[in-house]
Amino acid sequence: MDIILGLSAASVTVLMFCWAYSAHRRAEPARWTRLPGLSMLTCVVLTMLGPLSLGLFVRAVLAPGRAVESFSLEAALVALALMALAALIGPVMLRSARRPAAPRGQNLNRAPAATKARSAA
Repeated sequence: MDIILGLSAASVTVLMFCWAYSAHRRAEPARWTRLPGLSMLTCVVLTMLGPLSLGLFVRAVLAPGRAVESFSLEAALVALALMALAALIGPVMLRSARRPAAPRGQNLNRAPAATKARSAA
């Protein structure tokens, strides 16, 4: 059961990271990303889920008999579904964050850039 929980926690971590990254890095960031408390809470959850999944993996490796005894088909199907979501939806969310911003109207009334005048020396 520990390996299944570890896989589920790792998949949720990947999905949450992709979601938070795309919310912060898209052309116009989401409104909640401007609130320091919510942004920090997302970071705290991400930094807790990663070690949790790693700890569950280590626990499953140290006691493989317990992992085999407590195997649950329903939990394994949920873990497989989460891994499939992380593999399919994660890159899509990251790709949306990498899109360049839509071009905005250029300001054609700006002053020309200052250039150095050449001296005849």
